[in-house]
Amino acid sequence: MTAATTSAPESTIRWDAKNAYLKCDGAIDGSITWPAEPEAACVAMLMCANERALSAERQQRLIQQIRRVRGCDEP
Repeated sequence: MTAATTSAPESTIRWDAKNAYLKCDGAIDGSITWPAEPEAACVAMLMCANERALSAERQQRLIQQIRRVRGCDEP
């Protein structure tokens, strides 16, 4: 029950919100979706790379996800 409670607030945060960095772990892990538009997804991914302290494993997964977005440069 705790896991459901923890992820619910993250899923209600908009990607353009000031606290959107709270969505980063879930988005990298796949439990929260990135924005649908490639440009918005790129902005969100780069925000996660710059605003969130990530483990080495999550950082690597994020880089792999960034590489799949056309026109999105690595941080």
